[in-house]
Amino acid sequence: MHEELGLQTKILIVDDDKTIADVVRDHISAPERPVDVCYDGLSAIESIQKNFYDLIIVDLVMPKIGGLDLLKYAKKINPDIIVIIITGYASLETAIMAIREGAYDYITKPFKLEEIRIVIENAIDKIRLNRENRELLKKLQDAYHELMALKKDKDEDEKIESINFFSSNFPSLHYLYNNNSPSNNHIDKLQALSSLKERGLLTESEFKSFKRHLLKMVSLEG
Repeated sequence: MHEELGLQTKILIVDDDKTIADVVRDHISAPERPVDVCYDGLSAIESIQKNFYDLIIVDLVMPKIGGLDLLKYAKKINPDIIVIIITGYASLETAIMAIREGAYDYITKPFKLEEIRIVIENAIDKIRLNRENRELLKKLQDAYHELMALKKDKDEDEKIESINFFSSNFPSLHYLYNNNSPSNNHIDKLQALSSLKERGLLTESEFKSFKRHLLKMVSLEG
C-alpha cells in the first residue's frame, strides 16, 4: 500500500536500551521503510541534522538529552515529523506533556511488538495522507492559476467573479479526489471541475466559464 506513492518512509529509533532498539528495528524495517538506530539523544540530534526522517520513535528517559527534548528539536527541524514516545516511566503527567509537545502517540514499556507495529502502521498511514494532501494542494493551486489566467483572457465572454478554493470552509484535501487524480486529458479535467462544483469549491459561473474554455480547447485540438 505504501509503495504506491513511490516514496520511502524514513524512520529513526532512539533508545539507550540497545536490545529494545535493535528488536524494534528488526521488527519494523522493510525496503520501503529504512530504519536508523541511535542509542543516545546526542547522536540522534546529529543524525537528524544529516538525514530527513518522517517518523521518530524515541525513549522518554535517556541520559543528558531525553525524549521530550529530542521531540522539540525534531519538530523545529521538521514540523510535520511524527514522533512516538516510548517509556518505562509512564505517568499521566508525562503523557500529557508529550502530547502537548506534539507527540503522535505514547507507548509504555513493556510493550508487545504487535502493539508498536500497529501504532507505526497508523503513523505511516498519516504520513501517506499528508503527502497526498500536499500533492492535491499543488494540483489545486495549479488549477487556481489557470482560472486566474482565464480572468485576464480578453476573448472570454463571461468573466469569473470569484475564486473560493481557499475559503474558510475548505474541506480536507484528501476527500477531493481519489487515487485516480485527474490527468491532462480534457475529459478528466471536466470531471474534476464537476467534482469541485459539487463540493461548493466552484460557483456556477466559474464552472461554466472554465468548462467553456476546455471545450474550446478540445475543438481547437480537433
